[in-house]
Amino acid sequence: MREATALSTPEERGWERILPPAIFLAVILLVWETAVRLFEMPAWLLPAPTRIFQRFLISNTLPYHTGLTLMEALTGFSLAAILGITISAGIVHSKFLERGVFPYIIVSNAIPIIAIIPLLTIWFGYGFLPKILIAAIISFFPIVTNTTRGLKSADPRIMDFVHSINATRWEVFSKVQFPSALPYIFAAFKIAASLSLVGAVVAEFYGADRGLGFLVITSATQLQTDLLFVSITVLALLGVSLFAIFGKLEKAFSRGEVEVERPR
Repeated sequence: MREATALSTPEERGWERILPPAIFLAVILLVWETAVRLFEMPAWLLPAPTRIFQRFLISNTLPYHTGLTLMEALTGFSLAAILGITISAGIVHSKFLERGVFPYIIVSNAIPIIAIIPLLTIWFGYGFLPKILIAAIISFFPIVTNTTRGLKSADPRIMDFVHSINATRWEVFSKVQFPSALPYIFAAFKIAASLSLVGAVVAEFYGADRGLGFLVITSATQLQTDLLFVSITVLALLGVSLFAIFGKLEKAFSRGEVEVERPR
């Protein structure tokens, strides 16, 4: 059994991962289509998959709305990543900063994000900035907590060694702590990237006239259920794609570390 698995090619292993969920999805869609036609369900209640696909093909403005939401989410995520890693580095190297700042980070995560949106809308209007800030806020906590934990996970023996050779604080951070934290950081990125989409969409519920959140609200209020399903499907695909991208980046960085260590 193990020998057969070891001899399988990467293409075969890829098909083994893709084929089962693809078959499961095809069965669900078939049952869904059959049930809608058999029970003659109205389109506003539950549209058939074929109708949803047709709506996807004729939605000319969908790429525009998708691009805006993705831009807001990625900008907020990038802001959270930069601030989160910077603050985590400060927390790890300063007990005063850890005791003074970290409790407020925990409190910020306890506040429902939906309660902050009206306040940011009052302060910054109905443009892109409130959506970006909400995406950043909702992405910030997992990045800070995971990065802090990763920076603290560096091997104590290696830390003692680099301190014994009088390495600077930057050398300790860049050569020991940050590489040790990379698995934690990428794990946080995979979570935070999906959360940033949630933040951007929820922020678009309040006064936006564009974006996938706007499409969700508009299609729901107008009982355009096929368009609602299209918007939800696109959001799901975006979330899965971002998760997969950071998964690939994590593997690429891991391979790079292994290749560097092999000659030693």
